[in-house]
Amino acid sequence: MINIGEITDNTIVITEEDGSEQVWKIYFYYHNDDRNKDYYLIYQDEDPDTLIVMASEDGKSLSTCSEEEMEEADEMLEAYENDPKIKGIK
Repeated sequence: MINIGEITDNTIVITEEDGSEQVWKIYFYYHNDDRNKDYYLIYQDEDPDTLIVMASEDGKSLSTCSEEEMEEADEMLEAYENDPKIKGIK
């Protein structure tokens, strides 16, 4: 299990099981009401082109996503990136 440490601005600190901490940037976040889960698309500054998707049911821990959740995240990301309002902000 990966624990969520601190979330500020667009940064999330996660704590691995061994106690090590990593700082990630939040590219995009959304909530799925049906699953009652939050989804974070995150990346590290060293590799901004590689996004990973993590889910949280309790706001305190992160877990990997199922194939169905990954497909949904891809669709949400595509909609986000193609939104004209978002393009104006980038």
